[in-house]
Amino acid sequence: MRQHEYLVALKSENGLLTLHTLHWADEIRDPKKEIDTLPGNAKASEKELKMAEQLIGAMSMTWDPEEFHDTFQEKVAALIEAKKAGETVEKAEPAAEPTGAVDLMEALRASVERAGSPKGTGGKATTSRNAAGSSKAAAKNPPGKKRIRSAPKEDLSELSKADLYKKAAAGNLPGRSQMSRSDLQKALAASRT
Repeated sequence: MRQHEYLVALKSENGLLTLHTLHWADEIRDPKKEIDTLPGNAKASEKELKMAEQLIGAMSMTWDPEEFHDTFQEKVAALIEAKKAGETVEKAEPAAEPTGAVDLMEALRASVERAGSPKGTGGKATTSRNAAGSSKAAAKNPPGKKRIRSAPKEDLSELSKADLYKKAAAGNLPGRSQMSRSDLQKALAASRT
């Protein structure tokens, strides 16, 4: 099973053949030797036993197998029906690759510095409430006219594969389901130029 060899017991029970997976001798260990902090035989008081019985009784329910569904099988059946109907089915998104730890304080400090000093001047940013700054701004941009800035380009190298895939899906990039993280970065960067 699953490319491995297993030790099994084949038994006949109630007119059925059953196969039980067993453990190899080297897989069987004594828990007392492995975990030395296991409690010994403890005696429970009457109150503890009564409380345990009440708890089990409160959480018990009658078993009805019809209440439970194999969601994996339902999803596979839905995919098969979609394929039959001629719909395109995209591959499931693989697990995101780890992007490394980020120093949040350093990222916050850099963000505050970028927001706090205008480009080129190196001076402090002024708010629109500042009287001196507002008269200069009014002279440059008369009322009714807004200054349009281009959106800053996002650094794709810091995004996870899942985020890159979402951007590729939003941009309708073909073949995105089979791209690696670096392929998604390259394709998104090329689509922006």
